[in-house]
Amino acid sequence: MSPNFDGTRISCIFLPDEIIAEVLSFLPVKSLMQLRSVCKSWKTLISDSTFVKLHLKRSTRSKHLALFLIPYRHSTNFRVARLPLLRLPGETRVTLTANSNFQLTDAYGFLCPVGSYNGLICLEGRFLTNNYDEIFLYLWNPAAMTLSNKIEFYREFHQQEGNFQYKWKFSFGYDSSTDTYKIVAFHLMTNEVKVLSFGDNVWKNIQCLPMVPTYCAPRFYKHVGNKHGLYVCGTLNWLAIQNKFQYDYQIDWKLITIGQFMIISLDLSTETYRHLMAPQGFDIVPCVQPTLVVLMDSLCFYHDFHGTGFIIWQMMEFGVEESWTQFLKISFQSLPLVPNHRRLCLFPVCLSENGDTLILACGQRKQAILYNLRDNIVEKTRITNEIEWFFSKDYVESLVSVS
Repeated sequence: MSPNFDGTRISCIFLPDEIIAEVLSFLPVKSLMQLRSVCKSWKTLISDSTFVKLHLKRSTRSKHLALFLIPYRHSTNFRVARLPLLRLPGETRVTLTANSNFQLTDAYGFLCPVGSYNGLICLEGRFLTNNYDEIFLYLWNPAAMTLSNKIEFYREFHQQEGNFQYKWKFSFGYDSSTDTYKIVAFHLMTNEVKVLSFGDNVWKNIQCLPMVPTYCAPRFYKHVGNKHGLYVCGTLNWLAIQNKFQYDYQIDWKLITIGQFMIISLDLSTETYRHLMAPQGFDIVPCVQPTLVVLMDSLCFYHDFHGTGFIIWQMMEFGVEESWTQFLKISFQSLPLVPNHRRLCLFPVCLSENGDTLILACGQRKQAILYNLRDNIVEKTRITNEIEWFFSKDYVESLVSVS
């Protein structure tokens, strides 16, 4: 008992640790980072792996889209804003601030996002000088404002531009069987594949990619941002062409047939591949590169339809080819805000949580289209900064450690 101001005594209330953890798990990461200084027991609780997973479980109910400020521009600041996906299109005015930023110490380096999962964003960096070239990666938790040590991949004395090091592409995912985050490196010319399990920092070779991803094909209109494997259900996935070519310039697009399209799926647990067929309704080779996207946590197949619109197929049960379902078919006439010369550049970025609003990148900076599927309403986003919409990533806040 302790005295009150009027002389009466009040009882101290003690809450079990389980109740405290339950209450704290609903708070945003910024508040939790501040609450660690309340007492040692709270600092221990908030850093505990069990609590981190509980908080992550709560956070996944509130999904965001991570928007990046011109990631390919040479800059010492790499900034991100979070766009909530619950109330689109009403919450479309976003201003990037410096609260979530990464200060790049390499003055001539630049970064781009590779992938995002469980609140971690994998960043690919390149550092170019007159003396040497370097490729490196980081894992970044913007909410907790923490950054991993530099993950070195390639470093060599300067060679002519266009050499071997510029052909590496990276993907990012999560192996639930070992609770490990993995980075996968793929070489466009040799199909060589390397995997790094975060924590051991050792790049190991695995079986080469068995097919050529479609973005390697020349003489073919391509979407700018789709050069990474897409993470779905413990796998990384690429749309590929079912023939082996030693070099990408050997692909003649005029000779490609529908039957040659295949999805390569890399299981991050076993580090083995399987092949998945494209939707059966995809029956004509389009003039615009078909591609894979992830919408509402499902693998989707996106392609142009006779130049009059586009179709999105959804794999309802991942890995089951028979579960492909036509999800959306949208005519370009329904998108009057999109100029004719930009219609073939459209790229689906994400769906709102209620599935009503589709965000479409429009092939240039500072512009994206919000299409309300239910009311057939189209509007442009009101973003006050230059955004690379093609590189937007699904994102949730988390306390997941980068060390």
